Amino acid sequence: MAQFLSFRGLRYNTEKVELSRVLCPPYDVIKGAARDELLAKDAHNIVAIELAARYGENATPEQYAASAALLEQWTQEGLFLRDDASYYVYEQQFLVPGTSDSLRRRGVIGALTVEEFGSGVLPHEHTLSGPKADRLNLLRALRTNTSPIFGLVADEDGWIVRLIEDVILDHPVCAATDAEGITHTLWKVTDDEMVNAFEAAFENEAVLIADGHHRYETALNYFKETGSQADGASSVMMMCVSTSDAGLVVLPTHRVVKNVEEARLAGLVSRLSQLFEVTPTQHGPVELAAAIPSEGTGQIAMHLKGQSYLLSLKNGLRHLESMESGRSEAYNTLDVSLLHRLILENELGVGQQELAAGQHVLYTIDAEEAVRKVEAGEAGAAFLLRPTPVDQVQAVAASGDKMPQKSTYFYPKLMTGLVLRPLD
Repeated sequence: MAQFLSFRGLRYNTEKVELSRVLCPPYDVIKGAARDELLAKDAHNIVAIELAARYGENATPEQYAASAALLEQWTQEGLFLRDDASYYVYEQQFLVPGTSDSLRRRGVIGALTVEEFGSGVLPHEHTLSGPKADRLNLLRALRTNTSPIFGLVADEDGWIVRLIEDVILDHPVCAATDAEGITHTLWKVTDDEMVNAFEAAFENEAVLIADGHHRYETALNYFKETGSQADGASSVMMMCVSTSDAGLVVLPTHRVVKNVEEARLAGLVSRLSQLFEVTPTQHGPVELAAAIPSEGTGQIAMHLKGQSYLLSLKNGLRHLESMESGRSEAYNTLDVSLLHRLILENELGVGQQELAAGQHVLYTIDAEEAVRKVEAGEAGAAFLLRPTPVDQVQAVAASGDKMPQKSTYFYPKLMTGLVLRPLD
């Protein structure tokens, strides 16, 4: 079983920088000119280190070296300060998109010892080679974890939640508000008794990776490359959240399909009626997503130009024989799996190879954006999904399967820059 340990974090010196101006989202959601825009607000934004180039996967060895030199320079200039060995409690206060609901999600940041996926550490999504190569090159250059991986623990006895509630009675060490209005607050846990309590609470907990699969696999590969148990590379920075946390929110990631033959789209409604109850609806995008039934297997919304539909799989599990052999029932009954197999692959010709090539499907959590692209002629169809419940994510992982990439969107994302973890 992997160990979850305290570590000596590296944090911005808030006497020299305004924390809200120097944090950034995770590397994989920074698109287009976003890197430049963050640096225009403050040249000390962590994105200068987190993304070696505007598009990380295109960075050169010289750019990775420049990121490392910048981290060293800022540390020498006193922009970063090193803590004693600590755990960190991280709270995010946010509004759930599309609602007025205000929630708080809390977790513990520590160093998880890396191991092959198994009973101690479970993945739930597939990864791609490009991001892993970029993260490995950056880790080699920095020898520092720049952002925490997001993990889930069962915490069935509620011990971790109670420890967190004790910690947040004290004053936080820092807080910041991002561009979306989300408040990020950090507490440092250094008291020996409390550190020991956290270490004991996590001792027998398996960790399900919710977000950050590429970074975890990168950390594992780097550990194999360095080969020293005594080295800091034997663990990776992780934030663990209890699956019973009241602020745990999973948003759906919708699919927008493009570059598909017109003939396939023209007969799609008729062909789908053999598998689904197809109900035309005049709902707008947001209402359409909300109208997907909450019960039953295979409930999906579809938008073709000028018309929306609700799809409800006929006879439920009868269609499992059409799904992927060798996959678990937990995997094959996911809405996203049914969409990929029965509709994208079988009806639109977008199979696993086409998905991997990235030329046929766009992903978004914004239902309005998905429908708008179809209406603008940029895509042929949009498919809106329900959120995947956490227990389904756990069931797929426990079965040894991995969900299709971008099947879940745990909201909000963890910010990069609140605390870094040097390996040395």
